[in-house]
Amino acid sequence: MAHSPDISTTPSDEQGVALLRGKVDLVTFEVLRHRLWAINDEAAAVLRRVSGSPVAFDVNDFNTTLLDAQGNAFIVGVYMLSIAIGQDMVAKYILEHYQENPGINPDDMFICNDPYIGSPHQNEVTVVAPIHWQGELVAWATASIHQQDVGGPTKGSQVSVGAKSIFEEAFPMAPMKIIEGGVMRKDIEEEYLRRSRTRELNALDLRAKIASNQVRKRRIHQIIEQYGVDTVKSVIQGMIDYAETRFRARLRELPDGTWRHTTFLDHCLADGSIIYPIKLAMTKRGDQLHFDFTGTAKQAPAIINCAYQGLIAGIIGAVFPYLCYDLPWSPAGVLKAINVTVEPATVVNASWPAGVCKATTAAITMVNTVASICVAKMLAASDAYRDHTMASWMSVAPVQELFGTNQRGETFGATLLDQLAGGGGARSDKDGIDTGSIIRSLHLTISNVETYEFLYPLLYLARRQQPDSGGAGTFRGGVGVSILYTPYDIDEIPTNIMHTICCEQPASVGIFGGYPGATNQFTIKRNSNIWRLFEKNLLPTSLDEVEGELEIEPGIKESNLRLGDVYRCVTSGGGGYGDPLRRDPARVLRDVQQSLVTPEAGRSLYGVVVDASAGQVDAAQTTALRAAMRRLQGGAAGSPPPAPAAKRAAAAASIGEATWRQVGANLFLEAAGSEAAWQRCRCGQALGAVGENFKAHTVVNELPLQAAGPHVDPYNLGKGKFVFRQFLCPSCAVLLETEVALKGTPFEWDIEVR
Repeated sequence: MAHSPDISTTPSDEQGVALLRGKVDLVTFEVLRHRLWAINDEAAAVLRRVSGSPVAFDVNDFNTTLLDAQGNAFIVGVYMLSIAIGQDMVAKYILEHYQENPGINPDDMFICNDPYIGSPHQNEVTVVAPIHWQGELVAWATASIHQQDVGGPTKGSQVSVGAKSIFEEAFPMAPMKIIEGGVMRKDIEEEYLRRSRTRELNALDLRAKIASNQVRKRRIHQIIEQYGVDTVKSVIQGMIDYAETRFRARLRELPDGTWRHTTFLDHCLADGSIIYPIKLAMTKRGDQLHFDFTGTAKQAPAIINCAYQGLIAGIIGAVFPYLCYDLPWSPAGVLKAINVTVEPATVVNASWPAGVCKATTAAITMVNTVASICVAKMLAASDAYRDHTMASWMSVAPVQELFGTNQRGETFGATLLDQLAGGGGARSDKDGIDTGSIIRSLHLTISNVETYEFLYPLLYLARRQQPDSGGAGTFRGGVGVSILYTPYDIDEIPTNIMHTICCEQPASVGIFGGYPGATNQFTIKRNSNIWRLFEKNLLPTSLDEVEGELEIEPGIKESNLRLGDVYRCVTSGGGGYGDPLRRDPARVLRDVQQSLVTPEAGRSLYGVVVDASAGQVDAAQTTALRAAMRRLQGGAAGSPPPAPAAKRAAAAASIGEATWRQVGANLFLEAAGSEAAWQRCRCGQALGAVGENFKAHTVVNELPLQAAGPHVDPYNLGKGKFVFRQFLCPSCAVLLETEVALKGTPFEWDIEVR
């Protein structure tokens, strides 16, 4: 059973304690709030055990939530956050529209997958259950699983290529009463299951969600019997108030300011691509966070947008792990301290009838990424919380849907999700987690290779951590995974749907000079010699070892796989943190020895020369190479960098008594008295007055995107639309920041600390 992310045992904030006085004693509050967390975790365990889908029992692509009587989420599970955030909206819709007809009665449950009501996209089917006590509505239990198919024109339901609206996608269901008085309504069940190509899996998953809700209802009845309904209701409200109070207290500890980032949703098809910029300005004032998405691209006709629910899910998917790692995960409480500004009919706040079938692997992920980067840079400006800074994690996996007949002659539909093992973002003092998955789902896992080979007609050749896929930096981003397999024991898999974003540009960018992680990649070698290699007792583990006709696939394509074809994908890595030329050479050596970085990348990205035969760093060559790279990057024409300590001391002396406040890995604000005056590099070089974009006072290198790493758009799918910018100190040439940007666009003013 998963543990609650709230690791505290007693309320530490005086205001939080005050909120509870007069309602329930603190000992009872502590006992019951942890018991309610345990009940929600138990329900998640039940859901996994009843479900027959690898998506649920292997990958944990589901979530469970508890709501108060008004539909406010006071507990959310530690699984896929983009699924859980929005289940409260479904309950509130039912409360608003269904009180009289069809009624909300004891032992009822409702099913829904409408993204304009509360589901992130059509594949996330939610079952919500009111919990009554002696006729009074006291809470709601909700459960949702990613379903492998819910109908529509495209198998898998997630990528309706060519759709012009939601009417050309799998059509959503508004909430319908599927359990009435404790009895399954067969008409509604049949209406739901008849839509799907994976009927049996959906039927079992439906029962898993119902069982999960029933467990919570039974357990909550038990604690009401023991403590009384008024006490339980007070604890539920207290959990929301407590989460709000502690979250606001944390915000007050962080600096005020505005942080900005622009990311891109690259909708890449075989006949071309369209780029949708997503812009965020995040402002923190006192105990309030404001997320402003003004300027974000207008909505697409279909597929890649998200509705308002998805926008909130993307934000919370960053706020919880970055800021609430030791606080209660009560969305209703945390959201009281968050304001959102967003224009309608945009790619992150779509208006009906725009399609949203790929929302969880498109717009929602980009909201999550842009919010993560802004929150991370806010943390970096705090002495108390700088060590919690992380670059962005893998934004989205290159997902694959397979449909056909398996080796036993049975029809199958599969959503393969082992590509979710992407890289974690580098931290301010540690490397990112290798194959660490995505930040918005802390308990996401991947299936065993043997599970997929048993269920589907596949033979895996390799599944391994991909060298050089993590973003370079003083601390390296975690590496992603590469997967290599071939069809087995069948002639053809007729439907192979590959879909992803971040294949033309890396969304998992680095921060403070760190490089981006790899882009997602799909390739297939057709008519390969794989079986001839098998006859020679050879097992290739890379695509280069296989002969055949290479197909480089776009981000979205429907294709097939035939006997003898070899499929390969590479996932994104995490972004790096800090200047790569400041990385400890011993770390580079260890990465090379562990096959996380190649010797070639060690030289080109880190300036470290590894003597593989001796198993050590060539110190003399490394020093010379790094000096040459620094001169080349900084345009210093061979002049040595100044002595940082002396320059900094001189800068401070020039204005008298001064304090330095760190706001980035190598970026500082210099304050004289009570007024902040200058932005400076660590070496002391002035980078403009506070209130200016420091990047305007740096040396700027604008490079091809591929300069960021060997797995950053290696096949040039972006065709030069994107560039990789480096911003260096004009004095010491340290790398202060990097950008992945559309060619010809202005520099991002990303840090404005007050």
